[in-house]
Amino acid sequence: MSNHLSHRWPQGEPRPIHYHYTSDRRPRRLGKALLVVSLCLVAAAALVFGGYLGMVHLANSLADAQRGSFAPRPSSHVEVNANWDPADLPWAQPDPNVSIFVHDQDTQVLTSNQIYDQVLPSVVCVTADQGNGSASVGSGVVLTQSGYIVTNFHIIQGGVSLNVSMLSSTANYDAKLVGYDEELDLAVLKIEAQGLTPARLGSSDQLSVGDSVYAIGNPMGYLHGTMTEGIISSPTRTIQVDGKDMNLLQTSAALNSGNSGGALTNAYGQVVGITSAKITGVENDTVIEGLGLVIPINDTIPFLNQMIHTGQSFRPSLGILCQEVQMDDTSGVYVVSTTADTPAHEALLEGDVILAANGVDTPTLYALTRVLNDTGVGNQVELSVLRDGGVLSISITLYDRLT
Repeated sequence: MSNHLSHRWPQGEPRPIHYHYTSDRRPRRLGKALLVVSLCLVAAAALVFGGYLGMVHLANSLADAQRGSFAPRPSSHVEVNANWDPADLPWAQPDPNVSIFVHDQDTQVLTSNQIYDQVLPSVVCVTADQGNGSASVGSGVVLTQSGYIVTNFHIIQGGVSLNVSMLSSTANYDAKLVGYDEELDLAVLKIEAQGLTPARLGSSDQLSVGDSVYAIGNPMGYLHGTMTEGIISSPTRTIQVDGKDMNLLQTSAALNSGNSGGALTNAYGQVVGITSAKITGVENDTVIEGLGLVIPINDTIPFLNQMIHTGQSFRPSLGILCQEVQMDDTSGVYVVSTTADTPAHEALLEGDVILAANGVDTPTLYALTRVLNDTGVGNQVELSVLRDGGVLSISITLYDRLT
């Protein structure tokens, strides 16, 4: 069996205390004469709707299907100019006075109709004009009344202009880019509007296997306001791609081309994730489905706020290379080495095991990374470190490894 993951991540060993993922965009549309086959191929595509595909690509895909699997290939919905740069897009000024946050979990479970009515005004269609007669089309989520919107980076990549249209009305706006993070597949846009309905963000940390969730977005780029229902298949699914472990939400809610950047909500109508990818493939002529991947909203908050405040993303870091370790009943992050001229260089030693950060246990790289991201650049993190059989408390001021 060959599984297809619609996004790929770079390699590197030993793994640093951050995680990466970048988009590998896939085809968005096939001809009407082969609609049934088209739907299968779109299931193997990245969640972007754009461009045009030729019959050569179709023939190759059909040949793969007959062999029993869809082999991953670097196909693209449009041919992005090799010289394209995000600077080609119109940019908006950041605003340090605007912040987003996660609300407490509501107590009133809503019906699916109520969730749709509540969330739809906060979901938009995002179109990135490629400047060559084609466009990339996906979804987005309204973050503030004043027009800040989150979407996926792979939707805007290659664009020269941006447009946002509401799924609940005929309102249509030119959009500007505020900031982006290609590795995290996130982008923040700004439209000149007031009185929008921001999504009520809920904690993705409170999700459990079996919880009902709903995806709302713009599948196929023209099925505006489509809602699909599923469950949380795993709240912390570790997906290894190209040697990198990623922690994403896994859901059975149907995600298709164009859903990228849209909303995954909980049973209370709170947005708990940004839809981003799916795994699909064929085994013994059976199509694998129900494996949607979603960026947890709690993981996005530090980066979205950083982009809104500064126009840039960041990577709060200690300055170490590390790996997970299990010793008897103790799990932690083992320090392989420290990097010269970083805060950790003098404070931590090779062989140290980080057990907790700011009072939060750190049995995994993911757990440690989340604490560092929440702490932020220029702030101190308090580490509990196992060294020579004893536990030390060590304070380190985080730096930004992107600068």
